[in-house]
Amino acid sequence: MNITCYLPVIDRATNNSLCFAEYNEKTELKPNKFNILEPFITNKDCRLPKDLDLILMPLVGFDREGNRIGMGGGYYDRTLAFMKTTKRDAPKLIGLAHSCQEVSSIDRQSWDITLNLIATEKQIICAKPR
Repeated sequence: MNITCYLPVIDRATNNSLCFAEYNEKTELKPNKFNILEPFITNKDCRLPKDLDLILMPLVGFDREGNRIGMGGGYYDRTLAFMKTTKRDAPKLIGLAHSCQEVSSIDRQSWDITLNLIATEKQIICAKPR
């Protein structure tokens, strides 16, 4: 099985969405504007999310319907907005969280993109959208 790992990079052209850069043990990492390490690349080396099979997303909070609370910047929602108008075969979206981050319900906004699955230290939750 040939697996390639990509990391999110704040798109330098738009500065408000993400692209994804190949990552391996030789990839040079530099801090972005939030002091988070990301691959140091040119925009031509970035992949669009529609070209990926799977995206793992960090969560601040989630519910069992696949709604999520991120870090508040809207980067993933803007980056994945195309998924609202196209068939959702790929990429699959998996949120990563601790079980204590689960809440009973999150108010969904029109721009929110829902998850397919949530992985916690205790279980894998298959999201069941309303």
